[in-house]
Amino acid sequence: MPVGMGRTVGIAAFASGLAWISGCDDVREFIAGEPDLTAANGTLAAGDLPGAAASWETLSVDHPDSVDVAVGRSYTQLLAGDTAGADATLAAIEPTAGEKTGEIKLRRALVALRAGKQLDAVKKFGAESGLPEGKLLAAEVHLVDLESDEGAALFRELSAAGGSVGETAATYLRMLESDNQHLAGLAEATALWALGEREQAVKSAEELVKALPSDQEGKPEILMVWASRAATSGKPAIANSLLDDLDSPPEGQAWRVEATRAIAAVAGGELDVARSKFEALRAGGAPPAGVDDALATACMVAADADAARQLVQGVESAAAARCLAKAGDAGAAGQAPAGPLKTFLENP
Repeated sequence: MPVGMGRTVGIAAFASGLAWISGCDDVREFIAGEPDLTAANGTLAAGDLPGAAASWETLSVDHPDSVDVAVGRSYTQLLAGDTAGADATLAAIEPTAGEKTGEIKLRRALVALRAGKQLDAVKKFGAESGLPEGKLLAAEVHLVDLESDEGAALFRELSAAGGSVGETAATYLRMLESDNQHLAGLAEATALWALGEREQAVKSAEELVKALPSDQEGKPEILMVWASRAATSGKPAIANSLLDDLDSPPEGQAWRVEATRAIAAVAGGELDVARSKFEALRAGGAPPAGVDDALATACMVAADADAARQLVQGVESAAAARCLAKAGDAGAAGQAPAGPLKTFLENP
């Protein structure tokens, strides 16, 4: 693994929270012989990845048949960028996972998704999990594999599931069943984005979005969403092309259009242009928190650590700190607010 790759994956995963190990109880009445996960969970929650990894490794030796221990260990492996190790840990416990087999399958699908270029595994484990979240992943892979009928069947089933999964499935289904072929095609681009194939997604989406009729419900928002995605995927020309098609931004969103153009300028190597746009946004009364968020986003597409530092100088936020860490800036922890992420960055 190239130097720095594991660290980058770890930061992104850590920022997503500790939901991965939510199946492991932090506080409970422990029965004889059952592992006490409190210390390991606490170390991880505090941001001490090396300490947490050591704790889970010890627990895995002492309790090789514990599903909760395997889940915790796989999560620390994922944080360290060891996707192969995380999957191996989950695969080893799967045969004895019992009623938690579906959860293990879903976690394996998520590991495959993070590893990249493993969509067949995402589809396989997602479908085999039997869980709504896993089936949604499988349905999205069906779409990008040009298996729209199979994808639509799963979306139709999931649309009745309720919650965010049900809403997402229903949205896909409306797009696929639309009389507008461009909207139907946009469903595939949306699935590509969801599965991490971001450059391909924005390339596919550009002409589809622009071809939507002017009276298409929500077209301005769709243009802005895909322009933002293009800007953050290193496709500034596509971002600006989509924004050029925007006759009038939604009320109160004009500043977002300029922020997206600024991010696109960074992606295109025009740092001075971008900084000028951000300064104009601040002077023009754009929401300060919104500008800070846009700067942190621009930082993520900056060409080098120096450009990244210039963009987020003086911005204290988790997003800014993650960006600087990704760029290899040794001072990243200094711009993180107090909390687990700061501790994590201070423990390379």
